[in-house]
Amino acid sequence: MFNPLTDRLPVPDALTVTGATARLPELKQALIAEVTRLRPADATAITQTLQNNAEMLTVLLQAMSQVVTNRERRANWQMLQMLLLWAEDSNLDARAADFGIKRQVIAEGDPDAIPPIPDEMESDDDLRFRSLLAPYGFATTGSRTAYKFHAMTLGEKPHVTIESPEAGTITMTYRFPDNSAPAKVRDASPRVEEPGTGKVGVWLLSRETENGIPSEELLAAAQAYLRREDVALETDIITAYAGQPLEYKVRAVLHGKNTPDGLIDVEAIRSELDTYTKNSLRLEGIIDESVLYYLMQKPQSVTSVDLLEPVETVRADHTQAPYCTGIELEVVYDR
Repeated sequence: MFNPLTDRLPVPDALTVTGATARLPELKQALIAEVTRLRPADATAITQTLQNNAEMLTVLLQAMSQVVTNRERRANWQMLQMLLLWAEDSNLDARAADFGIKRQVIAEGDPDAIPPIPDEMESDDDLRFRSLLAPYGFATTGSRTAYKFHAMTLGEKPHVTIESPEAGTITMTYRFPDNSAPAKVRDASPRVEEPGTGKVGVWLLSRETENGIPSEELLAAAQAYLRREDVALETDIITAYAGQPLEYKVRAVLHGKNTPDGLIDVEAIRSELDTYTKNSLRLEGIIDESVLYYLMQKPQSVTSVDLLEPVETVRADHTQAPYCTGIELEVVYDR
């Protein structure tokens, strides 16, 4: 399955922007063609005029090319917001709603505080990930992705009852649980424990703790929900387990030039590493050594990197999640 947290797709070719510089010759040719059609005698003069960048007509076309390019960029951005993999903020909320998914409240704020504290909401990446899982939720569990979806939307599936109090009348009732806790589940990884027995383990990663270890209450709630007759397969015996952190540290030496333009912005690099490591806090997550090098060497002021930890790519299994215990960066300016 495509994972928007780690996998990438190029922007569609249909949304390629021509650019003002490349568009200017098109506008000039269009103007010359129109003048040739309407006033042939002026075509040569207009062509010569457009070869001079100081002429007002040329300046006008240059400005027009920039306006057209800006509009094209705006239109392309609006089109991207219609695509799930690129939509952001409220645009992503609208796309997720197509799948019956709503952005979760991670932590409630306090509107009465001074200043008011807003709710902490689910990130775009997490909402996008759950939206991609949504089609698997139309059925009960069974496949890994179906188990994953139900575990990550914990408690949101209503109890549905159908009654016929009298002939010709059917009443369908939806009862939503009062104690749903989907926002507490960061990730889930199901596996068959013993082939042919129906025993299925679902390992959970939680937002309750920094390292992702879920509480006993969350494990109990997840197990009860996944065992519901309208969620679990009749032949499955489901057990919820706590995912475990696979601890590692990022420690590196950044080398730069001892020149006025060689200053290394350590905090910017640390922020990128922090985002990468937090997004990779997933069951079966990977901390790729090459990505660490890339993030630290992106700035032109960094000439080389000595990565001291981790010494190799960190690969977690389905019961583990890579957990970064710290980021230590040392800067050395070489003479």
